[in-house]
Amino acid sequence: MSAAVTWLQNNLGMDVTGEWARHIHLNVGGIFYTTRRHTLRNLREHPLFGSILSGRGHKCEDGSFLIDGDGALFRYILDYLRNGTLNVPDNFHEWGMLLQEVRRYQLPELEQLVLGCFDYQRCVFKRQLPHGVYVWWPDTPHTSPSAGAVDNADRKPPSQTALPPHHHSEASHVGVTPARRADTKGGSAGSSTAATTGGIVAPLSPPLPSLPSGSYDSSPHSASSSCVRIVPPLPGLEVNATTAATGASVTFRSSQVLVDLDQLVTVLLTAYGYTIQHWDEAHGRVLLTLPGAL
Repeated sequence: MSAAVTWLQNNLGMDVTGEWARHIHLNVGGIFYTTRRHTLRNLREHPLFGSILSGRGHKCEDGSFLIDGDGALFRYILDYLRNGTLNVPDNFHEWGMLLQEVRRYQLPELEQLVLGCFDYQRCVFKRQLPHGVYVWWPDTPHTSPSAGAVDNADRKPPSQTALPPHHHSEASHVGVTPARRADTKGGSAGSSTAATTGGIVAPLSPPLPSLPSGSYDSSPHSASSSCVRIVPPLPGLEVNATTAATGASVTFRSSQVLVDLDQLVTVLLTAYGYTIQHWDEAHGRVLLTLPGAL
């Protein structure tokens, strides 16, 4: 090949000889992939893919180039080399392994795409969450008795649906809809409740344990009795000071103000992935756990 032709192919991407259209067969961890040389055209100086382009890479008996890596995850890496984008399914959970593979292949641009992906950030975020969380949202002083009675009569726990896929730009806001408590028959407001999911009524766990002695004062006029409690504290949720004018509130991700227990539980279900184990209507207390924690 003349120097002029080589320059045209390497610098202008012009496939004068048809070289870039030729196929390359890759054996990655026992899984075979076939792509064109054009896919690797920008990696001529890469320590791994450059040697494959030049034909110096290790070959198997069938002529395919051997790559010692995770064969299943290589599909996402090869797709990035083709299109320059990161595409994974909505139910993808192997973010840690994918990031490890990307770093092993020395692809810094793809590494930044993984680190900036909201699903990856959410996966890392959930690993830091406690398995169970206890929420107590007592009636606030500014709420009238009649309004509180109507609200307690109608409230049901939010449906425990799967977290829908989020786009990276939507990560800062979670749509909050009123939560509702499952109706009970023949029981008082403080009796055990049941959660309804997809039309199936499932019994809840035993009544919530009491908070440690001295942790709160249940008298109606005490300061602690009107304070929202999240035990243990969760990242991204900040309990605001309770006043007679504003009542109790919790700030989610420094921007979204939650003004009642329904909204708080909705965020715990959708953004954090918790499920309801018990809802104590009489005292405004909810016990939630991560799936598989019990």
